[in-house]
Order: sequence, then C-alpha cells, then structure tokens
Amino acid sequence: MIRWIRVAVALVLVLALSASVYWGYTLFLLATGLIVLGVAYGWPRLTDSPQPRATSIMLALFGVGGLYAAWQDSTAPYLDWLPVLAGLGLLWTFVQNLTRGIGASYAVANVSAQVSGLVIVLSASTWVAAITVPGDKEAIVIGLASLIVAQCMTALPWPAIYTSPLAIAMSTAVAGILSVLVFASAISLGTALVLGVVMGLLVAAVDRMLGLVAYAKFQAANLEASQNIEVKKNVEKARSFAVQLALGAAPIALGGVVVYALERLAS
Repeated sequence: MIRWIRVAVALVLVLALSASVYWGYTLFLLATGLIVLGVAYGWPRLTDSPQPRATSIMLALFGVGGLYAAWQDSTAPYLDWLPVLAGLGLLWTFVQNLTRGIGASYAVANVSAQVSGLVIVLSASTWVAAITVPGDKEAIVIGLASLIVAQCMTALPWPAIYTSPLAIAMSTAVAGILSVLVFASAISLGTALVLGVVMGLLVAAVDRMLGLVAYAKFQAANLEASQNIEVKKNVEKARSFAVQLALGAAPIALGGVVVYALERLAS
C-alpha cells in the first residue's frame, strides 16, 4: 500500500505541470519548483544521509538556482549555467562532507548519494528549458502522461519482472493513443511512441535501482536514540513518507531531460 504514496505524489506533480503548460510560464516554473522541493526533502532520507537537513538545503538551493537560470536564459540551449551550478554543487558536497571530519564513516557513499541527488534536482530545470523551446508543447503533456502511467504499473504488488515490462508497454500505449486521438496534428505517432518507450524505461529503471531502498534499514542512530517505541514508529513513518516522496518526484525530474532532448531534436 505504501508504494502508492509515490504514485499520489507523482500524480499531483504531473497534474500541476500539465495544467500549467497552458496556464502560463510562471505557473509552470512554480510547478517545477514543487518537483525540486520534493526531491530535496526526500532524497537525503532515501539515501540515509548523516546530514539530512544540510543536504536538503543544498539540493533545494541548487535546484531552485537551476530553475531560475533556465528561466532567465533566453537563447538556446537554455541551460548554459547548468555546468556552473553542477560544479559549484560538487564543491559544496565535498566541503560539507569534510565538516564531518577525517575518517567519517561511509564518506564515499554519502558523497556519491549527494552528487546523485544534485544531478536529479538540476535535471528538473530541463522542464523549464523544454517549455522555452519554440514549438508545440504537446510532447510535454504526452511525456507526463506516460510517466504517471508507468509509475502506476511499477506500484502494482507484483514482482519487477512483470511490472517493469508492463510499465514500458503501458506508457508506450498511452503515448501512442494520445498522439493519434488528441494531438494528431502536433506530434507524429513515431515520435510519441519513442517518447513513451523511453519514459517507461526511465520509470522502470528508477524503480529497480531505488525502489528497494524503501525497504532498507532505517538510520540506526535515529532508532537507537529513540528509546520509546512510539517515537521509533514515528521516525519510521516519517522516513517512509520521505522515501516515497523522493521515489515519486525523481522520475519526473529526470523525465524533463527526455522531453527537452526530443524537443531540441525536433526543432
């Protein structure tokens, strides 16, 4: 049942993005900001970061910075400042982990996890770049629809050997149906099918790589410090929600890269 939390999170984010495509650029920017905040809060809890608050602040700052940079960039490729932000984020990550002291436990794993989170939040800025690219925006809507359908398939209580192919098949089918019945004049069937396949693969890959973390052991320090059973349960529930929040938001953030690349190739 808890797996459906990520679907609910993804649905809210997808609806916000899809609606704001037609309601205005500023609303789309704000909706993309929700993705950044979702990843920023959930990612450190998903990866059991020893510095969850500092990592959340770092991810939120750089994610919002990436959105603002893409919003202000009026010339292609609309992501000129992304390498600079990535470099600064990498520097921040090393400095932050140095504050833990020499010989801190799991230093390499923590740095790797934080850099991965940085990549995901910066990927969200590609949604802003995608809507800036001249041309029709139906690819954004089709991509988002494919994402949410694939998320629903991976949340089914079946083994991944069934849910992963099902996610790819259903996301492809939805993309094809939308291109034929709704957006026939804006996007070709072949392009929509490719978009659906890639989105399905993306969601299935994220589910396989990160989904098992949802059942990993909780942060030992927090649980050992909690002598009261009820407090322990609250810690577990809080982390479980944060994990599902990250698992719901991460594929959507990464999906912007696919839509942006497709729109750039088509323009």
